[in-house]
Amino acid sequence: MDRIDAMNTFVRVVEAGSFTRAANQLDLPKATVTRLIQGLEQDLQVRLLHRSTRSLTVTPEGASYYERIVQLLDDLAEIESATRQSRGKPSGKVRIETTAAIGTMVIVPALAGFYRDYPDVGIELSIGNKTVDIVAEGVDCAIRAGEVSEQLVVARRIGDFQFATCATPGFLAAHGTPRTPAELSAQATIGLMAGNGRPLPFRFFDGTSESEVALNHRLAVNDTNAYLAAALAGLGIIQAPTYTVHGAIQAGHLVLLLQDWQTPVHPVSVVYAPNRYLSAKVRVFIDWTVALFERHESLRRA
Repeated sequence: MDRIDAMNTFVRVVEAGSFTRAANQLDLPKATVTRLIQGLEQDLQVRLLHRSTRSLTVTPEGASYYERIVQLLDDLAEIESATRQSRGKPSGKVRIETTAAIGTMVIVPALAGFYRDYPDVGIELSIGNKTVDIVAEGVDCAIRAGEVSEQLVVARRIGDFQFATCATPGFLAAHGTPRTPAELSAQATIGLMAGNGRPLPFRFFDGTSESEVALNHRLAVNDTNAYLAAALAGLGIIQAPTYTVHGAIQAGHLVLLLQDWQTPVHPVSVVYAPNRYLSAKVRVFIDWTVALFERHESLRRA
C-alpha cells in the first residue's frame, strides 16, 4: 500500500463524507478507496471511520489523525510544488466552481490566454447557481458573485458589479420608456429567480438609501443566460448584472434605462479552503483571474 495515496484518500473520504463521493472525486473505483482505508486502519491498528449503509462518521482517533496528516500533506504539496516550479511551469488539474454567468461570459471566453501562459494546467469548471461546499466537493477554488456567506473559508475580493435595467429598442418603442423606477410597475418585466426560488427584486440606490420596486413579472427564469435571451427577444424589461449585458448594450441590442438611479454595488470574490496550501497551479489560476477582473470594464473593483 502506498501510504501517501492512502492518506490522501482518507482525507478526501472525511471531507466528502462518503466513500462513493470520494471515489468519484479521485476518479477511482469505490472498491479501491475502501481497500486503501482498510489497509491504513490495519497498518495503524486503529479504527478511523465508523461506516454503515446509511452513514459515515469519524472516530476520535480518526479525527486526530486527520488533523495531523492534513498539515503533513499540505507541507508535502508545498515542497513538491516549489521543486516543480524550479524546473518548469505549473501543471495539473484545477477544479473551479462558479456561477453560470461568470463562467460562460467571463472565464471561458478568456481561457485561451490562460492556456497560452500555462499549457500544462487543465481546468475542470463546474457551473451552477447554487453554493456548494468546496471542501466536501473537492473544489480548489470558487468564484462567488455577491456576499460570501460561507463560514471557515478564505474570501478574497477581486471585483465589483452593479445591476443594469434595460430592454430592447423595439420593446420600448411599443410600450414606452419608463422615466422613474415607480413607472416599472406599469411595464412588462422579467424576473431572475434566486436560489430560494423567488425573483430578485429590482433595487435602486439614490445615494443615501436603497429602495425596492414591487413588480408582477410576466416571466421569471432561474438562469442568467435565459434571462438575457428573454430580454433580447423583446419580452420585457430586465435588471441584470452589468457584465452580462454590457456587450448587448454596446451593440445597441439593449438600451440602458433609469441611468439617474444607481443600483447597489455587489462584490465578486475568489474563495478557497483556509487549511490548504495553494499549489502553483491554483495560485496561477487565482492570479490570472484577479488580472482578468481588473481589466474587465464591468467587473473591476470600484
